[in-house]
Amino acid sequence: MSASEGKVDIGMSARPLKDNEKGLGVQAVEISRAATVIGVNRSVALKDISSDHLCRIYEGRVTNWKDLGAGKDPILALTRPDKDATKETVRMYVPCFKDLKESPSVITIATAPEMTKVLNSRPNTIGFTDSVAVEDSAGAIVPLKLDGVEPSPDQIKSGKYKIIKHNFLVTKGQAAGPVKDFIGFIRSPKGARIIQAHKAVPVK
Repeated sequence: MSASEGKVDIGMSARPLKDNEKGLGVQAVEISRAATVIGVNRSVALKDISSDHLCRIYEGRVTNWKDLGAGKDPILALTRPDKDATKETVRMYVPCFKDLKESPSVITIATAPEMTKVLNSRPNTIGFTDSVAVEDSAGAIVPLKLDGVEPSPDQIKSGKYKIIKHNFLVTKGQAAGPVKDFIGFIRSPKGARIIQAHKAVPVK
């Protein structure tokens, strides 16, 4: 990673450090937690999905929205690359998704902006996104409750919503000087308000 090589003063990670990364002399400070959202295009008449139905869609066992009482069109499932932090988060926190083999019909979307674009514009899609993309979509992307729990800041705080990304600032060694000051600002009340404005939950 760039922080361990000294290419940047501060890096960012949407997951905890892995064991092999901890030996690189880097420090990670958690600054926020945000929901990974199961989102659908607004053409889909669905507000809630169970973990079981989510896994059945991505296995290719449920292929039409009529099976979920949400219309009569084929489901177009979108996913992220396996090494992407969003995908890792889904596999970590949705038990039936942990070792799930996705159907060949599932389309892999390489980047978060592209996922947002496709969910915004293409009817009958479902995919993995976040609360910022949902907010920016002005209603084009509908965030689904998962097992009856909405991906809201309150439900993240309560621990009821399970698919959570932990966001970290990463430095080489202990932060010092302006870098330490910046991290202090991010974890201050002013920094917390900025984080909350982006639909995430600050971590002190």
